[in-house]
Amino acid sequence: MNHSYLLIGITFGRLIRLIIRNGGFSPIHFNRFLFLLQGSIWSSVFAFVEKVRFKKKLKRQSGITDPVIIVGNWRTGSTFLHQILALDKRFTTPVVVRVSVPDSFLVSEKYFRALMKKVVSNTRPMDNVKLGPDEPQEDEYALLKTVKYTTLQHLIFPTENKPFSETLMQLNEENSFSHYNVQKLKLFIEKLNFKDPGNILLKNPYHSFRISIFKKTFPEARFIHICRSPLKVIPSTVNMFNIIGRQNKLKNRWKPENLYTVTDLFNHVWMSVKNQLFQLSEKDYIEIKYEDFEQNPKQYIRKIYDHFGFDYSTDFDNQIDEFLNSVKNYKKNRFTLTGDEIKHIKESCSDFLNHYDYD
Repeated sequence: MNHSYLLIGITFGRLIRLIIRNGGFSPIHFNRFLFLLQGSIWSSVFAFVEKVRFKKKLKRQSGITDPVIIVGNWRTGSTFLHQILALDKRFTTPVVVRVSVPDSFLVSEKYFRALMKKVVSNTRPMDNVKLGPDEPQEDEYALLKTVKYTTLQHLIFPTENKPFSETLMQLNEENSFSHYNVQKLKLFIEKLNFKDPGNILLKNPYHSFRISIFKKTFPEARFIHICRSPLKVIPSTVNMFNIIGRQNKLKNRWKPENLYTVTDLFNHVWMSVKNQLFQLSEKDYIEIKYEDFEQNPKQYIRKIYDHFGFDYSTDFDNQIDEFLNSVKNYKKNRFTLTGDEIKHIKESCSDFLNHYDYD
């Protein structure tokens, strides 16, 4: 499946309202609409059944107070960190099948898992990272299907003549992430906890704009900021946005991303993280550099656990070894930058580079 995967699993009513709010879809994407439409009918049926069966039980759920949230720019190795942490049985984290059907996974998960094993690609569209129904995934994809507005909608309904990165920088995430969105996110993670009790673990670059909101909503929330050289992050982000946008848009032409606007976005995200994290107590967050983490993952996982006071078990240690062995032949994407592009990134990101001691 190489199209319309961002909205797969959305319910019928939400799909129709989303399309109407964004002025319809382009005729050229009628097949994409039909694909989403037929899936939305089944999603709606399952959502109704889940509501009938679990509404009262979920109301008795105790509140979530202490999620661990991985933040930072896209393409920083956050998925690698997420995959490793998710191996620990102490954590409960969103996975692909559950963010695909957030309204109904308590009853529909086994059906959609079987379907996804047949139609979902083995790797992500922008790289060679393993993809499957039970792989850790960003909760933003669940929010996209359950709330009125998230910034991801601009990948599906691009702003005319404006790249997604530029649109994203003009949005005030803290204001646009409404009380309703917060409540929907809380419901989603409470359902995750109901299904598999544990310490909630989230990984979502968009949450880099929402750290203050999370701290107000979840008083004991803790954050891991992972960073990586912008010379690696920026061209990879350009590639990712272009692929996802072209494969999921329902309207308008896709305005190709470029290195210069994504460089601005890189700084925009970092300043948001910096300004919000540094207002927290040092015990509530930790920062790691991907380049160091990649060289010795277990050392930095232990560092994170020591910082937050988590127990590091022998079983978890063994699972990390197995996982690292399974990905030892992983091939990263490679991007070539011109001299002018390298100069632009280094000059534009000089504060970041100096702060984290990059050469």
